[in-house]
Amino acid sequence: MSLGFVLALLALTLLAMGLVVAPLLWRRPPSVSSEAYNLAVYRDQLAEIERDVGRGVLDADEAESARAEIARRILALPQGRAAPAGAARGSPVLIAGAVMVLPFAAWTLYWGLGSPTLPDDPFAARHAQAQATINPNTGMAAAVAKLADHLHDHPDDLTGWILMARSQIDLGRYHDAADAYRRAAQLSNQRPDIVGDWGEALVLEAGGTVTDAAKADFEAAMKDPPSAPRSRYYLALAELQRGDAKAALQGWVDLAADSAPDAEYMPLLQRRIADTAKQAGIDPATLRTSSGKPLPSPEAMVASLAAKLQEHPEDPDGWARLGRSYMVLGQPDKAVDAYERAVKLKPDDAALKAALEQAEAAAKPK
Repeated sequence: MSLGFVLALLALTLLAMGLVVAPLLWRRPPSVSSEAYNLAVYRDQLAEIERDVGRGVLDADEAESARAEIARRILALPQGRAAPAGAARGSPVLIAGAVMVLPFAAWTLYWGLGSPTLPDDPFAARHAQAQATINPNTGMAAAVAKLADHLHDHPDDLTGWILMARSQIDLGRYHDAADAYRRAAQLSNQRPDIVGDWGEALVLEAGGTVTDAAKADFEAAMKDPPSAPRSRYYLALAELQRGDAKAALQGWVDLAADSAPDAEYMPLLQRRIADTAKQAGIDPATLRTSSGKPLPSPEAMVASLAAKLQEHPEDPDGWARLGRSYMVLGQPDKAVDAYERAVKLKPDDAALKAALEQAEAAAKPK
């Protein structure tokens, strides 16, 4: 396998991760129970494992062992209690971390088993082989099997179905995840935020395509204000996939105009707008909202966030968003300063420390 081929695959993997993770950051959930908090911590730990793998701190075997242990802890969390309203909604960092696990796991499997020079195996044979190699007593598969047994005995456990859906996404079983979210939507009387999660699973199942069924889900999910930005993003993406770049840009521009300057997804949304405009041969400076107002430049929005943080500096999440924004703008020196402020306020946050390290590496003279 040539180095060029490997580098190309890596670039495509990172691009795909960005496209999948970006929409998952749209929601800002309310406070949740201690179980939900623990779940978020465990998922953050999964993301940290992948960062350690990328830096060479962990090898593949150590990473797989760590993932299995965290998965066991996730599915050992109490399942019987009903979650408070809104608690079932996924944490943006939690789900983004979970999605980021998948491509690296796929790379690990491909490196050991795959080769572009070998003929493909029939799906049935691959599926049978995969099932035969799963050890039912260890790892995520065993934990999911345990949860499946619980749901067999308690088919009306809404929280259990939501956790099953998220676990199936972790395993790359998007069809099963969509089925679990469908069941959760039924049990919740089509709660908009869960219907939106269902639509997201359908997009993943379709390889990133916003299908008609997913589009209908996102339209229904617009009734939930906290997750509406995600739905608006996907509905605009559907327009782009339909070949209407102008309609997609209009949707994203209106979303950016309606969002707070310090919204977590703003840096990624701005990059999406800039890239799509470039591909469509449109000058981003000419973009206007549906009401005819010009869209503030990314630089102006970042400056607004920076000014806000100077007035209210005790906001580690705000400094982290500012750091991400500076990285998107290609200003790693300023990102380092922002991340240092965030780490000072949250010294035990491993994710912030990793982001600071990345910014420091990018800021070093070439």
